[in-house]
Amino acid sequence: MIVLLSMMLLGFSACGSLGGNKHRLKVAPEPPYPGEIYDVQLNDVKLATFRVAFYNLENLFDTIDGPNDDAEFLPNAENRWNTQRYENKLNNMAKVIDSISPDILGVVEVENAFVLEDLRKHCVSMMVEDSRNNQAEIDRRPMGSHYEIVHRESPDARGIDVALLYNRKKFYTSGVYTTPVTLADGYKTRDILRVHLVERVTGDSLAIFVNHWPSRRGGAASAASRMAAAASLAQTLQNNPTIPANYLLMGDFNDDPEDPSITEGLYAGDEYHSIVNLAFTARATDSTVGTLAWHTGWNMFDQIMLSRSLYYANLHRHDGLSNASNATHIEQQPHINVYKRPWMLQHDGNKYDGWPLRTFAGKKYMNGFSDHLPVYTDIVLVHRH
Repeated sequence: MIVLLSMMLLGFSACGSLGGNKHRLKVAPEPPYPGEIYDVQLNDVKLATFRVAFYNLENLFDTIDGPNDDAEFLPNAENRWNTQRYENKLNNMAKVIDSISPDILGVVEVENAFVLEDLRKHCVSMMVEDSRNNQAEIDRRPMGSHYEIVHRESPDARGIDVALLYNRKKFYTSGVYTTPVTLADGYKTRDILRVHLVERVTGDSLAIFVNHWPSRRGGAASAASRMAAAASLAQTLQNNPTIPANYLLMGDFNDDPEDPSITEGLYAGDEYHSIVNLAFTARATDSTVGTLAWHTGWNMFDQIMLSRSLYYANLHRHDGLSNASNATHIEQQPHINVYKRPWMLQHDGNKYDGWPLRTFAGKKYMNGFSDHLPVYTDIVLVHRH
């Protein structure tokens, strides 16, 4: 089996993942990562996993008055959103992200590209190895980053956007696209961001969709808005032959994995569906798992889903060493992880005990993280023909 897999990787290493033989995603050759070649032996390729994470950052706003509706997050606002509180927020977000150390990270509720730049600077896991020799050199040449930012402005009235950060030592982009979500009431909501990545070593392609579907404001009537978002995404998947067979959906869907927008609108569910929702399979095992606490229990709005092709490529994968003589075969079902640590939660002994520690609880400044917990999964790109 190992020999066969190696032959498959060798035979297809120069092409992107396929959406079928009829529609190949042609990938132009990309030069090595600037200044450094990603040093991986060919025998390691089939074993290399990468981590994909998603995090709703809950109102990552700067302190500058912009064209969007950011009145809550200004120094003279009731929230007193000043430089110190903004720095605290960046440090807190970076602490979580560094703890997960993802290769690909989708984020939502970010105000603009500038806050993404600031966030990247605060994430130690995204920085290049520090080879500067003295303080003068440090002052003259700031430490760079291995991570690229993909961001597009959103039509959302508050200006909260979706974005993707990825490790450019491992991937490069071959295309960036947005899918608008049109609502019946004309309300402007977030576009769906689609980023086509190519793995540098193998040439395999992976499409990432970052979602932030309309909120539940308005109660049961708001379900139609999320069904509209599901329809927009489903149409994109069905009608675009350039999307590779390996694709991944992530985001804050503002619905649980069992809700109609997911199971009917997107037709995502267990391993028998064309889209395998890792959050659905997790909740089928433990209905209490979640990323967002409410009085009725935990919701799991934050989800990661895999195309059927990507799911089954990871269902029986080889982990361990590149040395084939002592490699062990591990059968493992792809799964989602909720990143939940005690320091990310409230510990005050009241009814909110164990809930995510937020930046604000109402108008009270908590100096926390987010009302959502992040999720992640570890996957590999493997050809299956």
